[in-house]
Amino acid sequence: MRNLVLALVCLPLLLAAPPQARRDLLRIPVWVEQRDGAPDLTVSDFNVKLEGKPAPVVAARGPADDLLVLLVLDLSEELSLAEIAKQALAQALGGLPARTQVAVLRAQDGLRVLVDPTTDRSALGEAIRSYPVSGKAGFLDTIETAARLADLIMAKASVRLVLQYVTDSDIHNYREDFINPVVNSSDRHDMSRRFPEGLVLERISKLEARLAGLAPPLLIVHLDYRSDRLNQAYQSGLMRLAAAAGGSSVFCRSRADIPAQIASAFRSIVSHYSLEVEAPALLSRIVPVEVDGGGRAASYRNRFVFEDK
Repeated sequence: MRNLVLALVCLPLLLAAPPQARRDLLRIPVWVEQRDGAPDLTVSDFNVKLEGKPAPVVAARGPADDLLVLLVLDLSEELSLAEIAKQALAQALGGLPARTQVAVLRAQDGLRVLVDPTTDRSALGEAIRSYPVSGKAGFLDTIETAARLADLIMAKASVRLVLQYVTDSDIHNYREDFINPVVNSSDRHDMSRRFPEGLVLERISKLEARLAGLAPPLLIVHLDYRSDRLNQAYQSGLMRLAAAAGGSSVFCRSRADIPAQIASAFRSIVSHYSLEVEAPALLSRIVPVEVDGGGRAASYRNRFVFEDK
């Protein structure tokens, strides 16, 4: 688990290989209503159905168990917002349980490891504080690589894992131009005039299909909500991607939002459960999921969508 750099170097081989069409064991992230004084849930507390049929839960790892966080920083816009986020991240990491390991990665110019998984909070804080705020947005260019890396780790390690992105990305700051060009400027009925966000939605749809069959939950904290049409389409797309990967997303609308949302994200990360569920006979490409968490309200990914062979 510690040799994250080696895994990242080898990941192109994983991406080039044909995807597995089915899993014999599904890892399902679950967030359960917290009750003061209530004990953590165990395997016997969970009931899971796949494709409408009961499926055996063979393991349920919760707040008291080991946790690995892959923290990906995608900061390229306003320095003042990034500095607030850095301080909030350092504080949140300092308060994590002792058994929580964190790796820090950079999204600009391709996914790069800054700190291998560690419990050394000072090393993590130093990496975050020294992170340069520059370059182009990297979320769309790195999310599939990061998710497949996390999926590979989860397949090899008996540990809860969450992929956490903190980003200030603006759709206009990618190397790729996502402005849908007008095909026929003289034609009022030209669809490219009516749907300028078409290229953004196409990219999101492709990523959504690829993330929907991977195990790691994705949490996104976006530091700067933007209201122009193209960024609204982009931000809605980020919500779709997080949901497809069994996670969640939040968008900060003020500087005061940033510390609170980052702290909330890490509380959610620490408290989540990771279920291992037997799934030897799945036949469908789309596998609906139902989870009951011992009578407590639970949120979870409600389906896996596997890639065709």
